[in-house]
Amino acid sequence: MGIVMIKCPETGSAISTGIETDRERFRCSAVFFSRTYCRICAATHEWFAREAWVYEPALDSRLPVGWQARAGVA
Repeated sequence: MGIVMIKCPETGSAISTGIETDRERFRCSAVFFSRTYCRICAATHEWFAREAWVYEPALDSRLPVGWQARAGVA
């Protein structure tokens, strides 16, 4: 299992959406639109599924070491 992540448009930081899923399930999900509150810039970001990715700590190297806690996934 992993966490759906998006990029904060203000800071460029990866942020957690709070949605738990695996990559295959997320890839097969319907196209959707959502909103996520960003603790980094204190704003709500609107995003489409195509802009997001699933972060699975054991499989993913998209976040540098130490970013897991900042992104809310540690």
